[in-house]
Amino acid sequence: MIDLRSDTFTLPSKEMMETIMTAELGDDVWEEDPTVKKLEALAAEKLGKEAGLLVSSGTQGNLVAEMTHLNRGDGVVLETESHINLYEVGGLSQIAGAYPFLIKGQNGMMNPQEAEAIFTRAYNVHYVEPKLLCIENTHNRGGGKVIPQENIDTLAKIAHDNGASVHMDGARVFNAAVASGTPASRIVREADSVQICLSKGLGCPIGSVIVGTEDFIHQSRKNRKVVGGGMRQAGIIAAPGIFALNNMIERLAEDHVHAKIIEKALLEIPNLKVKDVDSNIVIADLTGTKWTTEGVIEAFKKKGILVLKIPGIQPMIRLVTYFGITREDTEKVVEVIPEIFN
Repeated sequence: MIDLRSDTFTLPSKEMMETIMTAELGDDVWEEDPTVKKLEALAAEKLGKEAGLLVSSGTQGNLVAEMTHLNRGDGVVLETESHINLYEVGGLSQIAGAYPFLIKGQNGMMNPQEAEAIFTRAYNVHYVEPKLLCIENTHNRGGGKVIPQENIDTLAKIAHDNGASVHMDGARVFNAAVASGTPASRIVREADSVQICLSKGLGCPIGSVIVGTEDFIHQSRKNRKVVGGGMRQAGIIAAPGIFALNNMIERLAEDHVHAKIIEKALLEIPNLKVKDVDSNIVIADLTGTKWTTEGVIEAFKKKGILVLKIPGIQPMIRLVTYFGITREDTEKVVEVIPEIFN
């Protein structure tokens, strides 16, 4: 099977797995795992921040960051279709105790004027006060959209000028960096904290890292413990992460090429709407066509290809390229697309 449902299906390379066997280990809750410390320092360096913290997942990383930035009852400004809003089980509210101010973006990109209207609303005893802005880059449901740097910087300035912090859900921020040619450290410069996933395009079996100031990470370490994220000999997770940050970033460009090839093939199908592909995610909208998502997914499956149905009102499918999806796989997908949409 060619599995294009998500880049979370990435499998680690033999070289990456071998790093686990030689990793120097210690108790990370006691801050005594040298391999974890090395990963955290490397992630912070790559993103231009002071310190890092290993967490088990992107969802946990976002939640821990939210808990550190916020007091219960504070408000958070975020895009309606962001991962934090749709796919993290409402942890923002049920655990961090925060209230979401939602902005409907354009492929994940928020309008600064709408954000400013929320942040500058006059004080009223009845109102929740916004204390955090969350930006997702690249944006998953936006079709792997790379959020323009000007938009990020403008939004961050609005938040900071009004006494709020900025968190970037950078699960795929290295895809954004490779696709835009902008260093990741520049992309996240105005963010007070960032979460990066190791287990998507970077190919690790598990793990994410959050980065920020030393004080932020010191506080986040305790919040990680609150949500059960304290790990012991976590160097077995960190070692593949070190390998990934040193060896797997530039090769993301290959995934982007494969996604563009698939996009081109889908664009040749009459009436099929395809979001502009920036990185490794291809989203096709079947609205106005004779096909159903279930029918298309089943047709792909019969050809040995797995694609994902995107929940929502519009009938949409998603195809994601990643390490392990070869040029040969991509060409097979392109070959069967006209047969499926006939």
